[in-house]
Amino acid sequence: MRSILTIQAIVLTLIVFFVSPPVADAQTTFRLNHYNTIYDGTHMPIVTLSTTYAFNEKVGFATYFYVNGTKGSSWGEGLAGISWRPAESLTLMFLGGIQTNEEVLYRFSPIFFFRKNNISAFGAFEWGGERHRWDIMWFYHVQDFKFGAELIRFYEMYAAGPRLEFTFLEKQPLTVFYSGLWDWDAQKYASMFGIYTTFGGK
Repeated sequence: MRSILTIQAIVLTLIVFFVSPPVADAQTTFRLNHYNTIYDGTHMPIVTLSTTYAFNEKVGFATYFYVNGTKGSSWGEGLAGISWRPAESLTLMFLGGIQTNEEVLYRFSPIFFFRKNNISAFGAFEWGGERHRWDIMWFYHVQDFKFGAELIRFYEMYAAGPRLEFTFLEKQPLTVFYSGLWDWDAQKYASMFGIYTTFGGK
């Protein structure tokens, strides 16, 4: 399963990079993300796809798909909902949907994005079954680099640490990232690294 996820992420990224298709009009944005978490000797490969379609400057439709290919503990979700921009620098999303390999089928997730000048922040919170997750990030932007910090609950891990992102290529920008995390509850280190690309949109 892990090798399949890795191959899929590479193939999709190459398609996006070499073809760069006008898959939708300027109101639609897609983000493809492939990353890996190394924690307590376990490798967790993850692929996500998020999309937004803006009906106007304030309101839009959003979707989010997540697949975790961890051996013996694979899990996935598909969510959809609304996005709302109460201010130029702030976007809020309210998503709901279904998940696999859980006692309950439903899942909910409020999300926020903030960007003003060289400062940005992101937060996602998910509920449903035993797999409560949240992820909060803050960044300072310097040209192609983003320097920041990440605070995360990921399954049983409660961790925080620095996060660095670097964006390269002009035709279809790719961003690589690394988070060095410390689980203060279990007193263990974790690493998170991956690559993502965003296409479409204005």
